[in-house]
Parts: sequence; structure tokens; C-alpha cells
Amino acid sequence: MAAPASGGPRFPLLARAYPLIAAALAAALLVALDRRPLRSFDTYFHLRFGQEFLDGWSIAHPGQLSTASTNDWVPTQWLPQVVLARIADDLGTTGLVLAFSLLVVGFAVATYLLLRRHADSAVAITLTLVVILGCLPSLSLRPQVLSYLFLVAVLGAWDRARASGRAPWPLVPLGWLWATCHGMWVVGVAACAFLAVLVVLERRPGRGRALALLAVPAGMLLASLATPVGPRLLSAVLLVNSRSDFFAEWAAPDLVSIGAAPLTALAALAVVLLVRRRDVGLYELGLLAMGGAFAVYSGRTLPLALITLAALVASELGRRRPHRPVGRSEALVVLGLAAVVLAVAPSQSLLDDPAARVRPFASRLDALPAGSRVLTDWPVGGVLLWLEPRLDVPLHGYGDVYTEDELQRYADLDHLEPGWDDTVDRLAPRVALLPDDSALAYALERDGWSVQQRTKELVLLAPPPGQTRTDPNRPD
Repeated sequence: MAAPASGGPRFPLLARAYPLIAAALAAALLVALDRRPLRSFDTYFHLRFGQEFLDGWSIAHPGQLSTASTNDWVPTQWLPQVVLARIADDLGTTGLVLAFSLLVVGFAVATYLLLRRHADSAVAITLTLVVILGCLPSLSLRPQVLSYLFLVAVLGAWDRARASGRAPWPLVPLGWLWATCHGMWVVGVAACAFLAVLVVLERRPGRGRALALLAVPAGMLLASLATPVGPRLLSAVLLVNSRSDFFAEWAAPDLVSIGAAPLTALAALAVVLLVRRRDVGLYELGLLAMGGAFAVYSGRTLPLALITLAALVASELGRRRPHRPVGRSEALVVLGLAAVVLAVAPSQSLLDDPAARVRPFASRLDALPAGSRVLTDWPVGGVLLWLEPRLDVPLHGYGDVYTEDELQRYADLDHLEPGWDDTVDRLAPRVALLPDDSALAYALERDGWSVQQRTKELVLLAPPPGQTRTDPNRPD
């Protein structure tokens, strides 16, 4: 048997088949993910807020869903919220499933094409799988997935600018779009500014071209502040930074865990590859630093770290293995697999839908008078906002609408800290719908609240006779 040609793969058949096998695995993973588009309760409050904007809320000065939240908040996700609400109105759950499938397929394909620019198909699809696996906890029908997709666009644009020296002006309108879709728009502007400086320092262009490159992030910032919300978007950034104590995904992540293994592996591989090089460029070091910053900043920015580090690893591995650009047959395979995932998505039964826990209580909730206040935890409240819009749901998890004092008060309520019963009295709920094993549900039962209905997961409680009253702070 003849030996393989010098420099060729040891197992040429496996080398040819592997990218197709890995691509099929990625498609199967996306098909499985499509069965869980609504697994995050956040999807439901996004739908409700989108419906309120459709029904007349001002984007610049939106209203409140309950007198239990009083913060003068700034909408940072209004465009996808409106789009999702419109899809739900016109196409129902099928439309939402298709929207989610399109979102995750688009993210996967864009990531693959970004990585494929620097590496062969085997490396690109392997790293794409690693990114998808690492992002799984964050992939649901929420506007934040758009931020992941937009970061791919930013990295790709500066990749091309680094090679050509031309300013990536399309990022300026992307800045406007990003600022209407998700609060991480400021991360996009910061990343754009950082990469622009790296390209200028590395290429050392003339003054005119350098100014053009640096004008791109400035243009992104100006475009971001020209949305219907206006400059108030900057105050929303400061608001998020002050609330990491109340929302786990904005706290520093635990990088020593199974869930963080894809990120840890990419970071370690990136460091090893760069250490082995003698001519490491400033741009590569910048990508490593940016990926590291995303990794340690918060749980919500972990996907951004995965994307950034995968791009760096692809670039380094591509230096060691020659590769051809994407050809027609490869493009057809990618588009074909994407089409299969999109076609299969609507026919699947849904899993992990938090609304399924709440629907058994629909008849009792529907019997309540309009405006009745229902005490919940964050997940149940988020679902009720959409399923029962006629009710007053004070706790629902959309943190922007609460002051810090309100967030602290409701956190104390959940943990039965001193004063929790005063908070219940202040809310004056007509009923409570809570996890059956929660400390608050147990405390309310102990205090005389009666069980109206119970399932394996939730319990509906009513206050003792004579305790139900109208909240004096609630308008008639």
C-alpha cells in the first residue's frame, strides 16, 4: 500500500468525511435545540413588553405594568420585542419556533463562516461546535442572541479591515440596529473601538486612513444614540452595572465548572498556540485580551468570549494548515443543512416550556377580577405577564423597571428576610402562585393562606378571609 503523499493527511478518507460528519452533528444539535425555544421565562415578558409597545407605549418614555415597579426605565430591546409580539399575534407558537430556529441557525452559520475565513472546514466546524456547546445555556428566544450574532459581524468586519486597510463603514448602521435590539450594544461599540486601535497600531496607515478607521466606532456610538430612545441609552448601561447582585447572569461567572469547559478549552488552546509563536501580532494579543475580559466580566458575556477566542484559535490553526476558500459545493452543503434544520423545526414537539407549569391554573386565574394582583416569583411572573395580561403581576424578572430599593425588597421577600411580611402586606395580593417547595409558599401556608390548587410544581394560595384588601397605592 502506497504511503500518503508528503504533507497530506494520514487518513485521507477520514479527513474528507470528518467535516461532513461534524456538520451533520451540528445540524442535529440545532434541531434538538429548536425544541426548546421557550425554555427561558424571559421570552414571555419580552412578548408582553412588545405587545405594550404595539398597543401604544412610547419607546422614549414607556409605561409600567404594575405600581409595584416605579423606576424610570429605558427600553433597550424594544425592536425584537415588538417583532416577537407581532410574530406571536400573526403566527402563534409556530412562528416563534421558526424565529428561534432562524436565529440560532443564522448564528451558527455566521460563526462558521467567520472561522472558515482563516481555517479549513474541519477546524471551522469543530470550533463552531465548541462555540454552540458553550453557548447552549444562553441560547433561547431572547434578544441577547442578536448580540452574539452582531459580535460575529464586528469580528468579521475588522478581520477584513485588517487585511485591506479600508474602514468597515457598514458597522455604523449596525450600531444603530444593535442599540434597538439589546443592551450589550455598548459592548459592541467598545469592541469596535478596541479593534480599530489594534488595526491602526498594527498597520500604521497614513493619517487620513487612520482617522477613517477610528471614525467607525465613533460613528457606531453616535448612531446608537440616535435611536428613538436617544442618549438615555447611556444611563441604561450604568443601571445594569449596578444590579449584578440581583441577577446571576450579570455576576462574575464560575469558570471552573462543566458548563464553562468549552470556554476553558478554547482559552487554554489559544494561549498554547500563541506561546509557540515567535512573531505574535498585536491584533492576536488583543483578541486574547478581549476574550479574557468577556470571560471574567459576567455570565452573560461568556458567549462573546467563546466567539472571540474561537476566532483567534481558528486564525492560529489556519497559519499551520493551508486551506482553500469556501467553494460552491461547501456553500451548498452549509445552506442545505441550514434549510433542513429550519424545515424540521415547526414539526417538533416543544420541551422545557415554563408556561406549561402555569397553564393548569388558567381557569382559576381567569376567574379573578381584572387588575387582581398575583404574588409570584420571577419565573412564574414572567410567564403570567403574557398568559394573563389582565392581571397585575408585580414580580416578573424584567429588572429595568424596578428601583434598587424595590429589587432589594423583593429579594428579601424571596429569602424571607426580616420585613418580608410587610412587603406582602404592601403588595396586597389577591392570590399567590408560587413554586410548591419555595420558602415563601411554606411561610404563607403557615400564616393561614389556604391552598386553592396544587400541582407537582406550583401551588395557588389565597389569603385568610378578611385579609384581602385593595392596595391604597394602586389607582382605581
